[in-house]
Amino acid sequence: MRRTVITNVAALLVGALLLVSYLDGWWSDSGPAGTTVATAIRPEVEVPLPDKAWDATSPYPTSTVTLTVGQRLGVRTTGGALQKKWYLYSAGDDSVLRPGKDFVISPCPTDPPMAGCGSEFDLTFSALAPGTTTLTWLFGEGGCRAGVPKYEWERCDISKSIQVTVH
Repeated sequence: MRRTVITNVAALLVGALLLVSYLDGWWSDSGPAGTTVATAIRPEVEVPLPDKAWDATSPYPTSTVTLTVGQRLGVRTTGGALQKKWYLYSAGDDSVLRPGKDFVISPCPTDPPMAGCGSEFDLTFSALAPGTTTLTWLFGEGGCRAGVPKYEWERCDISKSIQVTVH
């Protein structure tokens, strides 16, 4: 009798775990929470943010990009649990470039989900009007100013800028 009770309790726990995982979306193809797989076309121009910025000793050189009105720029990064800690510090002139929806390049698996995975995606910007503007990212925790960390152990001294000219 005791063995039957233990077996029934174990079966109930396994069933509850499966039900919770199903309801939480582990078995669906909807992607990780907060990540939308883009249905639009990939941006025409892509610039990656550096992977290993914690080893850098000085700001990265500025990249230059030329777009025509209507084209999109994609700035490649990752999200989720493995964020590279790049955050947009200066979005430039919003009359020249407008931020758009993220374009997911390679989503994390969802069936089953992979612990610690961060989807690779492009932050997109649409060219609105002729002009030149600069987008700047800082490596560190969001909210620190260039060169001034919020906490002693943070870095805010590494930046990556992209100068965008729209024709």
